[in-house]
Amino acid sequence: MDKLLTLLTLARQAQEAETRSEFLYVVVNQSNKLISYRQALVWSQRFFGPELEKISGNAVLDPKGPYALSILDQLKTLDKDKIGIQKKQNETDQSCLTFVPFKTKQDGLLGGLILEHETAYTDDENKIIEELVQSYSPIFALHDLRRMATFPHRIKNIFHRQSKFRKIAIIVALALLFFPVRTSITAPIEIVPKDADYMTSPMDGLVSAVLVEPGEEVEQGQVIVNMDDTVLRADMDLAEQTLEVAISSLSRLRRESLSIPEKKAELSQLESDIAEKKIKLDYTKTLLARSEIKAQRSGIAIFSAKESLEGHPVHAGDVLIKIADPVHIEALIRVPVEAMIPVTNQADVNFFLSVQPSKSYRATIRNIGYESSLDADGLSTYKIIADLHGQENLKIGWKGQAKIRTSWSILFLDLLRRPVLFVRQLSGI
Repeated sequence: MDKLLTLLTLARQAQEAETRSEFLYVVVNQSNKLISYRQALVWSQRFFGPELEKISGNAVLDPKGPYALSILDQLKTLDKDKIGIQKKQNETDQSCLTFVPFKTKQDGLLGGLILEHETAYTDDENKIIEELVQSYSPIFALHDLRRMATFPHRIKNIFHRQSKFRKIAIIVALALLFFPVRTSITAPIEIVPKDADYMTSPMDGLVSAVLVEPGEEVEQGQVIVNMDDTVLRADMDLAEQTLEVAISSLSRLRRESLSIPEKKAELSQLESDIAEKKIKLDYTKTLLARSEIKAQRSGIAIFSAKESLEGHPVHAGDVLIKIADPVHIEALIRVPVEAMIPVTNQADVNFFLSVQPSKSYRATIRNIGYESSLDADGLSTYKIIADLHGQENLKIGWKGQAKIRTSWSILFLDLLRRPVLFVRQLSGI
């Protein structure tokens, strides 16, 4: 009698559930009052196959987790034509799995209840489970029907006789979709120097000292970076000593050749060696002189920090510092490849900077990159160079967001551009 009363109570709770979530909560959490189990799950039969929808307790079901994937693999092996209970063994911990389908004569297979338990159920327990699921199945089908009918039902309510305001709102929204707008793209913008000089490393080596601060004004010919010259000075000392020894040997050989004519044959070879050693010494002195990197023009030194250079190894040609005139600046706009649209030099450019978000600026496109290139962060972008208007108080390195407006279109097509691009990239059509 207690089992019967519990069965009727569960059926009533399931019927009184107002939402699908409340109904599924009763199924996976309250059913243990009638039948014992360790874990309960509800699955739904979708167009693309079974889908786990609810798990008992306070656990959050991860559809991509190993537990969910193992259960789905078991579901795919079930006999869909079998009406009753099907039993399998859980491969992870050797527990028992009981699969009870939710079916109706009108709808067929809708989903089912999965019970994980320690020992196999008896025949009496199986009959109790079947009776319980017979009560759940029509309610499960009802909630499926409500979910499918939600969208048409809402549309019907919108155009109901008494909802004149909603009708007007829909008409206005449809009219706005055909409102003319300028096709636009947004992209990061940065204030960069125009015609900057790049101070590069003349050789492979180590940066010994940076003699200027970031943003400091420098004069033409001023030493701004010292490369480590320890090895170069040692090479120069060795080359000088070697040259001195060779010159002494040449003097001695010349004196000997006066009395021994056969020694004259060695003079030309020794003179060639001396010329080679002089070239090596001059080259070492040139490298030593180049270890002091000097500014080629007056301006400000542009780099991040002294700590990012001092004590770090560099290769020949690596950019160390940029020297630029702080007055001659321009804007660099990096447009991601997937966001790029046809842009001409006549397009309007408006932008704001992060340091001054309340102020807007204008720019004129001067150059549009013909092909994309990779940025430091690995993003492939098109580079657009723009001249600034009202550039007072703008500083090199400031960043913000730019909007580029091009040809006219309607709002509906402008909103659909990204979704259509995504679908075509996904489908290849």
